[in-house]
Amino acid sequence: MRRGLTVVAVVGLTVAILAAPSAGRDKPSSTSTLYVKIGPAPQDKDLDGTGSTGAGDPFSKQQIERFRCTSAGDPSASVDLSCNTTTYGQDFAPDNELAIAVDPEDPNHLLAGSNDYFYRFNNATGARQAIVPTGFFTSFDGGRTWVDGQIPLRSGNGGGDPAPAFDAAHDVALMAQLENVGGQGSGIVTQGDVSVSRSTDGGITWSEPITVFKGQGAALGPAANATFWDKEYIAVNNHPGTPGYGRIAVTATAFRLHQGRYLSSGIALSYSDDGGLTWSGPIDISGQHPTCTYQSSGPDDNSCDENQFSYPEFGPDGTLYVQFHNYQNEAVWEVEFDFDGQIMVVAAPPTSGPPQFADPVQVVDLEEGLSDMPFSVISRQTVWGHQLRWNAAGTISADPGDPDRLAIVYADRGSPNPNATEGCFFDLPGDPPDYDPCEAGPGSDLDVYLATSDDGGATWTPRVRYDRGGGAQQWFPWADHLPDGRLAVAWDEDTVAAVGFPPANDAFIHVLRVEGGTRQALLPVTAEGREPAEVIDVSVTHWAGQYVPAERWPAVCGPAGYSDPPVDDAEGKDCNVFHGDYTGLATGSDGSINVVWTGLNRFAVSPQRDVYTGGLHDGYAQDAMFARRF
Repeated sequence: MRRGLTVVAVVGLTVAILAAPSAGRDKPSSTSTLYVKIGPAPQDKDLDGTGSTGAGDPFSKQQIERFRCTSAGDPSASVDLSCNTTTYGQDFAPDNELAIAVDPEDPNHLLAGSNDYFYRFNNATGARQAIVPTGFFTSFDGGRTWVDGQIPLRSGNGGGDPAPAFDAAHDVALMAQLENVGGQGSGIVTQGDVSVSRSTDGGITWSEPITVFKGQGAALGPAANATFWDKEYIAVNNHPGTPGYGRIAVTATAFRLHQGRYLSSGIALSYSDDGGLTWSGPIDISGQHPTCTYQSSGPDDNSCDENQFSYPEFGPDGTLYVQFHNYQNEAVWEVEFDFDGQIMVVAAPPTSGPPQFADPVQVVDLEEGLSDMPFSVISRQTVWGHQLRWNAAGTISADPGDPDRLAIVYADRGSPNPNATEGCFFDLPGDPPDYDPCEAGPGSDLDVYLATSDDGGATWTPRVRYDRGGGAQQWFPWADHLPDGRLAVAWDEDTVAAVGFPPANDAFIHVLRVEGGTRQALLPVTAEGREPAEVIDVSVTHWAGQYVPAERWPAVCGPAGYSDPPVDDAEGKDCNVFHGDYTGLATGSDGSINVVWTGLNRFAVSPQRDVYTGGLHDGYAQDAMFARRF
């Protein structure tokens, strides 16, 4: 089956949505949120204390790239890696989409990354602008002290989607990232590159990024042909004695468009054998499978070319695995154009030559189609009771002691929405106050699931529920095997079940569970003036009220409307609509479990004028949190 797909813009985000009942919708939508621009461009001036533009102060990526600070804490409790200094507004500006890597030769040497926002506002016009490089956090003492800085941007003004790694063979630290150019005065994002920066001093100073995948044209715009790269990740063969020891692999999704019309989104891989100095050309690894039946363009040949969320992993024998989500298995869609996904895995045998991938193996069908979840005010799927942007993606992990043993985690609702009807999502995000066009409602409870393989990915067990929660929503799982073969998984989880309307699940905690053990909450240190849980629905940035007028506020976050005269806090507009697309976890050779996530437990005031209340907007900041467990 073939239908046209149209890619359009929602303010501040790149998304792909249904244009009309006769047009399909690209489920594997671009997730880039790295350059935010709303309203007319402010003058090139920095913030003063009230958030108004000052006179003549520069606000440039070069200044930001030179900025460094330090943080410290007790990793056996939790540590805020972000410095929260007033310099450049880092006391309120967010860090989100956290990822982490552990040096295979020194388990106390850690490298984490984030989307690191630097805001400015023009309160006279209401304009908001951000430069968003990739932030790095480096520790040499097991997470007790950290250096916080930014990866250079080669040519773009937005980075992010951080992917840290260590290459033991070449003694370098690495950070893969997106690199984009945000339009001045428009929502169009161009360039869409993937780059990798190198550090030869353990992650303190970084090289100018080296382009791995080169974009072309505008992701949203009139270009005749455009390629926009998204959702990259990195892996390194750190297994001495295996073929290809020291090989670095980067995968990403290649969104190909013609005059703004979606064509395909295959998964590509590039590799380096010299510590990231030079890279191969892109290798399409998506392959073909009988379940890849839906085709937006091209021949009906079962090509699996409509994908997103790739993640590479080297097994202990040097085998390279890549998992990704595919959205072409029409047989499992409850209604037409539902785009329920399926997790696929491709594998390349150990080699020091070019990798040779077989066609993908299907792992599991997902229940996260367009009809399965409510939506947020920015037209993205969300968790019932919240407005946060959500996806089902997880990770693949290889057992370091058994080359045949693999595990994949992800989170979705587990069963189809019984209320779905044909075309219910064509008017997404739906009408206020619930923004639930397909009546997914509380039945969309999300859980963490696990699928495993004991034969190197040739076959997979049926999925099992892993979270062992009590009916609360779980999302953004990340997994890694410990040296003894046990699997460690961490995720975000509501503190209470989402029941009633509006549901009372306004806070979450980050949870860790090691295979065979019980769950433990990774809690903030309240002695630092933090709340005991993450207050996700009272956000100082990325708040829903920026995107809709008062009459369209989502009821899940509070009553619609605001008082007259205005009050200090206008309930209903503060919901966080984005705090990243994943969290991170990496194990060390000493048996440590190193976890990072976006925390929202520190109250802050921003210099942005709140048009609903007349005061400065306040709420909980998005901080880069870390915890270490054994």
